[in-house]
Amino acid sequence: MKLLTLIRHAKSDHDNDLSDFDRPISERGKIDAPKIGEYIAKNLPMPDLIISSPSVRTATTAEIIADKLKYPVEKIHYIDELYLCSVPEYIEILLRQNHKNRHICIISHNPGTTALANMLTDEDIDNIPTCGVAHIELDLFKWDDIEPGIGKLKQFIVPKEI
Repeated sequence: MKLLTLIRHAKSDHDNDLSDFDRPISERGKIDAPKIGEYIAKNLPMPDLIISSPSVRTATTAEIIADKLKYPVEKIHYIDELYLCSVPEYIEILLRQNHKNRHICIISHNPGTTALANMLTDEDIDNIPTCGVAHIELDLFKWDDIEPGIGKLKQFIVPKEI
């Protein structure tokens, strides 16, 4: 059995001339990210690995959540392909993971985060909002056994419900 926690990055600040990749989190994001990190720390198993998109808003979200989990920030694995990636790209990333990692947390972007959660669980989540979390239990023993519908959505958390 494996666990996969998918988290969409915190709300970003659109009031600037920065590129999409370089946008920081907004004031709301600075409230929601720690709230989600504290929720995960209290209610979900500790991840063995945190993987993040390297975009500014996503990396900041990952660092805030890692801090709340007491997960070493320097051990966050940044993967360039996670920036606006598709479901097949997510699967390729998961296929490369060490089978010793029982629980992986991926912090990334929509629409891919929502699409991956739906594909793995056969759920119909309309949208994982910013700082939303889909915690999935996967009926497999090695990451390279991943396939559509193999997961069960155990929790779906959004900041405004905490």
